[in-house]
Amino acid sequence: MAPDPVPHPKGAAQRIEATVRALARAGAQVRILTPAGPAGRVLEGLDHRTVALPQEGFLQRALVFREAARRLLAQEPPDLVWFRSPWEGVPAVREALRRGIPAVYEAHGFPSVELPAHHPGLRSRESTLDRLVAEENLLLHGSSLLITPSRTGRRFLQMRGVPPERIRVVPNSVPLECFPACAPAAPGLPLRLAYLGTLAPWQGLGTLVEALARLKGRLEVRLRLAGTRKGPWLRELRTQVRCLGVRSMLEVEGPLDSEQIPAFLAQAQVCLAPLPDDPRNSLQGCCPIKILEYLAAGRAILATRVPPAEEILEHGRTGWLVRPGSASALAEGLLTLASRPDLVEALGRNAWGEARACWGRERFEAAVAEVLAGLQAPGPQGADRLR
Repeated sequence: MAPDPVPHPKGAAQRIEATVRALARAGAQVRILTPAGPAGRVLEGLDHRTVALPQEGFLQRALVFREAARRLLAQEPPDLVWFRSPWEGVPAVREALRRGIPAVYEAHGFPSVELPAHHPGLRSRESTLDRLVAEENLLLHGSSLLITPSRTGRRFLQMRGVPPERIRVVPNSVPLECFPACAPAAPGLPLRLAYLGTLAPWQGLGTLVEALARLKGRLEVRLRLAGTRKGPWLRELRTQVRCLGVRSMLEVEGPLDSEQIPAFLAQAQVCLAPLPDDPRNSLQGCCPIKILEYLAAGRAILATRVPPAEEILEHGRTGWLVRPGSASALAEGLLTLASRPDLVEALGRNAWGEARACWGRERFEAAVAEVLAGLQAPGPQGADRLR
């Protein structure tokens, strides 16, 4: 059960689809519950149930989804329940404890960390945040097993009091078969840049736009940004672009379907991940699928030195890492890469090899199958030990 519609271009949806397909390939009979997507699409070949949620009101949507999860658990009791958030997780853990079945919490994004980024007014509502933390703690201490996509996430879970033996790190993956053989990007100016992902403030796009302004008159660049666009975020970004006078340097596009991503990245010389050093990235952790896609495309990557990026990229070999939150550091990084076409080519070549050595879907599916086998095993190696 997961509170994100699938299929969808967002990284969370890609992870959900990869997980449920890995569970099915490992022999599980998977029943999926998610919100209904805008086009009514479902995951083909799987028992995928959807819930129509209200259009307005985040809390109302969350409560409607929670009630749908509770009803499904009561009407069609599972042997194991696997979830991603407190909205469906609270009824899931209660049902698991009541019936003595395993509960797996994919602890990727904590509402107490995520929601203040979406709704800044929550930072002053301590009682609401306390309730969110209390629900998170119910899941942290009531689940049989917790899965996180990064070592940073594992440290965060341990800070929240989860014993290390109940945590598994299962990083994200990328379908390598969707990306053709590595071909070096054609050199020359303007320097062609690409950003793939949500057009949200916590992705560091404001700092990136400031970096473009610092390059005016120093380097000719062309940036293409593609990703999910929410009205307030897009208006804020466009206002900044207009105020800094960099409109001619970038193009903003909507989200891409998975089959469009390889061609989008192939046109770029450098791909960008300007993540800020904030709680969302450096405290709770993440494993940015955009970076894995950049690797798979065989492109040079300019990213910031935040822990999740440093878990994936090695400076000077598979990426070029700069100080987070600094427009000047991003600008200088781009100037360095523009002056070193040999470095850009080497980074892309090494990235392509790294993706195939470490980030393919086969590793992810093997890790999910291992988790499932451990939960099904009898005695001290299985669910009895984990609960």
